[in-house]
Amino acid sequence: MPDAITIILPVHNGGERLEPALRGWSEFLQKELGREYEILAIDDGSTDSTGETLAALAISIPHLRILKHDRRRGFGASLRTAIEASTNPIVFYTAIDYPHSPSDLPKLLKRLGEKAPIYDREAMVEAVTGCRSGRPVPAFWKAIGRVYRLFCRVAIGAAPEPLRGWLGFREHARSWFLWLAMGVPLHDVHSSFKVFRRSLFDRFPIQSDGDFVHAEIFAKLTFLTVLIDEVPLTPSSEPTPKSWWDDFWTVLSNAKFHSPLPDLTKPAASGV
Repeated sequence: MPDAITIILPVHNGGERLEPALRGWSEFLQKELGREYEILAIDDGSTDSTGETLAALAISIPHLRILKHDRRRGFGASLRTAIEASTNPIVFYTAIDYPHSPSDLPKLLKRLGEKAPIYDREAMVEAVTGCRSGRPVPAFWKAIGRVYRLFCRVAIGAAPEPLRGWLGFREHARSWFLWLAMGVPLHDVHSSFKVFRRSLFDRFPIQSDGDFVHAEIFAKLTFLTVLIDEVPLTPSSEPTPKSWWDDFWTVLSNAKFHSPLPDLTKPAASGV
């Protein structure tokens, strides 16, 4: 039997999209997924009818649990709350502000656990992110991309793959910056469609309260030489929601990890 999975859905003022999104996920998980699951919906300090809607849906949707913040804390803080509440071996998160298709989840799960060489050993893919596509890349930026990839190949001996879709200059510029500054090899850093081994989060805390969490997680996984992958999602022409980097300097200046080694600064307990 495949490992059980926790579906994490942070929500702030979900509006009209909330109920169809949750019912769509529930129907897919019941009929198509083929593994045990739970859905954790985090009401992130909503000020509309989100709380009442979630309470009503919890009665009719199987395996739905509701978590609540007393005020808005951000996407990253919602992930932190949900991951701490989950005990399943696999965690997945998504959002309702972009029309992600539940049918894309099996593609990510199929890649999770596959093996590939990394440095001098064979490793298992432990984290997979979806890459949004569907909007054509403007001709000008296609040309710039060719020049950029040539520069990277000459300067550092490796070049990113061509863009799979256009997310806007702001989003791509930040992805390029993170690739150069932190080694994060993703086209769509801020995609809110990601799946992980739950055990990865025992190795580092989530520091970002806001949208930078998408980049923070993969920057830390890259630093830890965890094997990650990126999979194209079902194309959509809908504009990409804006994301913010409020926590960028917090993470960059003081990135935190959980050390697996004992704290040698403390005196050892004496045996008897």
